[in-house]
Amino acid sequence: MKLYLVRHPKPDVKAGLCYGDMDVPLLEGWQTHAQALKASLNLVYDNKKTRCYHSPLSRAALLANHISDGLSQPIDALREMDFGHWEGLCWSEIPRQEMDIWASDIVNENPFQGETLQVVADRVWQWWLSVKDEPMDTCVLVAHSGVIKVLVSLLCEWPLSKCFRIDVDFTSVSEFSIQGEWVSLKRLGAGDWFLNTPEQSNES
Repeated sequence: MKLYLVRHPKPDVKAGLCYGDMDVPLLEGWQTHAQALKASLNLVYDNKKTRCYHSPLSRAALLANHISDGLSQPIDALREMDFGHWEGLCWSEIPRQEMDIWASDIVNENPFQGETLQVVADRVWQWWLSVKDEPMDTCVLVAHSGVIKVLVSLLCEWPLSKCFRIDVDFTSVSEFSIQGEWVSLKRLGAGDWFLNTPEQSNES
């Protein structure tokens, strides 16, 4: 099975905003990259060989429905991490003491009274285990940076405490090949690969 993990397009928010579980709008023109992504994947969503799932937050749902012709299924487990009372604040506005507590153990600490990273990992992994053995050749998940970093770490058996080092850009794709218990990472966080044309690749 091929597994594609796709991050949503860039949202229309002020720089430095903490917007985990918040529903925020996308920047105008997001459809341009979405169409390029759709063309590059070139998948037929027939609910048998190819399936698409997405976070119910609109920034992921819009992209998922665009690339799947409306056949993607919303999955609550794919929502971004809930940052509690940090939601809607700029990172620079969050008390330093709270940030230090979180940084001391980002997997289990919860100074913002939302979800811990471990809670996110548990819900994402439990859902993945429930669908990974269903008969399909290709699975596309459209979600968020935190969800993708967690799932990449779990699939690769990397420490959750280091998942922040994974670079997942907007409208990026991470690709896996999965055969039973065998997992191969083919591409991690690729963003502009599907936009390159022969003419562009020859430019200096």
